[in-house]
Amino acid sequence: MRLYGSAANRLTRLNDLPLLVLRTTIGWLMILHGLYKINILGLDNFENYLLRPAGLPLTSVLRWLVPSMELACGGLLVLGLLARVAAALLSLEMLGTGVLVKLNTLHLGVLGPKGSGGAEIDFLMLAALLALLTLGPGALSLDSLLGLDRRHTAAQSTPPQQPALPGAVSV
Repeated sequence: MRLYGSAANRLTRLNDLPLLVLRTTIGWLMILHGLYKINILGLDNFENYLLRPAGLPLTSVLRWLVPSMELACGGLLVLGLLARVAAALLSLEMLGTGVLVKLNTLHLGVLGPKGSGGAEIDFLMLAALLALLTLGPGALSLDSLLGLDRRHTAAQSTPPQQPALPGAVSV
């Protein structure tokens, strides 16, 4: 147990590196998804074969909004700039695509036909984005460098407070 505790303590000090890897990987993948919708699938096909069958409103707006958001928010995640906002917006998209499009409209299931193409990637991305939303971008980000995300710096610089004892007088 002592070995496990020692290893866990050492790994905890490396939290910023996994946050950097997670943030840039998710951002890069979102950029690729946005580019795919624009350059390969095509916005007409995206609207006609995915958005309209899902019964979503304003498909002519969503056809541009979704890939644009994937590109912009993906870029923000890679940079670590406004990372929590980007993670929140993309979380909403992943929830929508996983539940509304893949499960309810296309009836692909979680794993999809023959074990691929279902909502599993959307749910995995959602989990990663929620982790980034709650944990923040880490110290290796523009948010941290610019002082926009103070959670990380405050946690490191503030010494732990001693709990007050009942009946004790503070000086």
